[in-house]
Amino acid sequence: MRLLKRILIWTGGLLLVLLATATILYLIYVRPFMQNMKKVSIIQYDKELTLVLGGGGNSGILTSDSLVIVIDTKMDDAAKQLNKMVRDLAGKKPILVINTHDHPDHSKGNVLYKGYPIIAGGNYTKESWIKDAGEESLPTQWLKDRMDIHMGDETVTLLNLGRNTHTPSDVVVYLHKRKMLFCGDVVLNKQAPVLIGKADADGYMAAFDMLPKVFEIQKIVPGHGAVGGPEIIGDFRQYFIDMKTAAADDSKKDELVAKYKDWWQIPLAMSPGATISYYKKKSETR
Repeated sequence: MRLLKRILIWTGGLLLVLLATATILYLIYVRPFMQNMKKVSIIQYDKELTLVLGGGGNSGILTSDSLVIVIDTKMDDAAKQLNKMVRDLAGKKPILVINTHDHPDHSKGNVLYKGYPIIAGGNYTKESWIKDAGEESLPTQWLKDRMDIHMGDETVTLLNLGRNTHTPSDVVVYLHKRKMLFCGDVVLNKQAPVLIGKADADGYMAAFDMLPKVFEIQKIVPGHGAVGGPEIIGDFRQYFIDMKTAAADDSKKDELVAKYKDWWQIPLAMSPGATISYYKKKSETR
């Protein structure tokens, strides 16, 4: 009886410690991150292009005399705000939705575009999309490789990366006249990546090497974070290099992790430590 009592006391104490730790992590990291992600800022880049940052993944609205393109549809209230902007700009013109990938912060707003074509990468299955994003956000068209869309004097290229990167079927969108690349979560600006599921660091590195060769890039719209130049790809690439080095050499870990102390991160999930753990597990399986 005494042993059982001790076990119950010990178990209760452990649960309290775990609960306290989870609460502290939530208050310090998760809540500020979610509050920041919900913020929406609007940039009128030019008369045809509006950038709507935050509220989930970064989005773009490109208009022409005959078509309006939406790149990523956000989530929750921000998705509704974006949808209203799109419909006000479109009037009676057709709308085309492009999803860079299947995660809900980029695709949950798809439900607001019923009756319009929605394009996403063709490496997903219907079942995997429903599992990650819900049936109500299913695309209507799957892109296997590349598509070019002509809108007035602008050409819009959709490119399916075709291998596991952030997800199994990330799509990037390039505006030729503006030399602007929408990257989805293949490129983030000052935010650590989430390497879970089928996310593959080798896929990221292949994308960082390939994209500047395929497109002449002057502006980057990352999946999350501020718009910038091609240096964003270089910074994100260096992050992966540094974390792989830290995983292989503990003596360099503290110095390399400290380089990214001002990046948005959540311990154990979206952080330098989590990326280092990913690389260590990967090396153990080889």
